[in-house]
Amino acid sequence: MAILCPSTAIYHLLFSSLLLFFSCYVSGIPVYGAEEGKDGFHSTPVSSLLPKNKCSASARGGSQGLPITQKYGPCSGSGHSQPPSPQEIFGRDESRVSFINSKCNQYTSGNLKNHAHNNNLFDEDGNFLVDVAFGTPPQNFMLILDTGSSITWTQCKACVNCLQDSHRYFNWSASSTYSSGSCIPGTVENNYNMTYGDDSTSVGNYGCDTMTLEPSDVFQKFQFGCGRNNKGDFGSGVDGMLGLGQGQLSTVSQTASKFNKVFSYCLPEEDSIGSLLFGEKATSQSSSLKFTSLVNGPGTLQESGYYFVNLSDISVGNERLNIPSSVFASPGTIIDSRTVITRLPQRAYSALKAAFKKAMAKYPLSNGRRKKGDILDTCYNLSGRKDVLLPEIVLHFGGGADVRLNGTNIVWGSDESRLCLAFAGNSKSTMNPELTIIGNRQQLSLTVLYDIQGGRIGFRSNGCSP
Repeated sequence: MAILCPSTAIYHLLFSSLLLFFSCYVSGIPVYGAEEGKDGFHSTPVSSLLPKNKCSASARGGSQGLPITQKYGPCSGSGHSQPPSPQEIFGRDESRVSFINSKCNQYTSGNLKNHAHNNNLFDEDGNFLVDVAFGTPPQNFMLILDTGSSITWTQCKACVNCLQDSHRYFNWSASSTYSSGSCIPGTVENNYNMTYGDDSTSVGNYGCDTMTLEPSDVFQKFQFGCGRNNKGDFGSGVDGMLGLGQGQLSTVSQTASKFNKVFSYCLPEEDSIGSLLFGEKATSQSSSLKFTSLVNGPGTLQESGYYFVNLSDISVGNERLNIPSSVFASPGTIIDSRTVITRLPQRAYSALKAAFKKAMAKYPLSNGRRKKGDILDTCYNLSGRKDVLLPEIVLHFGGGADVRLNGTNIVWGSDESRLCLAFAGNSKSTMNPELTIIGNRQQLSLTVLYDIQGGRIGFRSNGCSP
């Protein structure tokens, strides 16, 4: 019987394949292909993932609109005090998430309590600031941008308890256009009561006056809260809140005659400046955005103004996780500008964590012990490394809107010895399912457009540029 031997060329091919396999194995690169620019991996400077202490922006993050800065970032220009520790941020973030979910569970359990539409709880970190003016002549204030609230307020002169780190007060007596009480048809409340994380509060009365967003965008008889009893630490340089929810009193609703309930923002990284756009300035970007539909959520949360969308799946390094869409469907998914870290159902988070660890197998896990209150559990020690090959994470929303996340969208850390996957899992309770919440860490440098009348939200991943 003749023996058939492989040709020399085949020997060379087999040898080359084995050599490639073992070189990948030794280097720790996953053999399914972690190659720069291919298969959803990107080489990222480790230094770009760490906090910045200098403002790199020479101009606004967009040619139009209101500039947005991070409260504790070097571009804020307000001389803010020392930023809170990660544990403080995570603790307050947990307070916000817990409150949002408590409202959801009270509704879905059929045990809904009477929540006033103007009584909400939020954290004080992960804040983004915009400069807005009230009165005639205009008086300027730095307000926190908040898509989860429908009340805009600032502290007023002669406050009983004033914000600890703010020295600005709205002087209603110096405005020729101010009137006390409600000025919106159908609203009868003359007072508001806002409750925040760690028991911070703002209580006061409603007033109406001119609001100036930009010189070309001035609104008469805008109803806002005049804070007279403000307790707690809202942070240095913060004067109040800009409510961008869907409620009747929100800035979105009160400016609808001109802006048609359309706005967009790009939340900047700490060393940059973003922008908040309304109306036609926002829609001018729409051709380059990918849209998903707004959907209905549980009643009490919908009334509070939260924005619900359909998240259908997640990819890591171009590998679909194939999570059933039903995992995200009940009680639903919201986009939130104030929650910091994205929260996922346990089944989805476990799949994401496993895929991320597989993609990062080349790098050593951090040996540092998790501190109390630290919600991030997948961390790496990148000390001494110039670059890291990070897998791209894609959030797949209904309608084909794929949002690609890289760099600081997916990693959090204050030290190169402990850089962590910037996602967290919800509690494992099956009795009270929790919302999927897309936090602001995952929204950094994304353009997010809210078209409420059109029933859609759009995304663009090209950074805070025009």
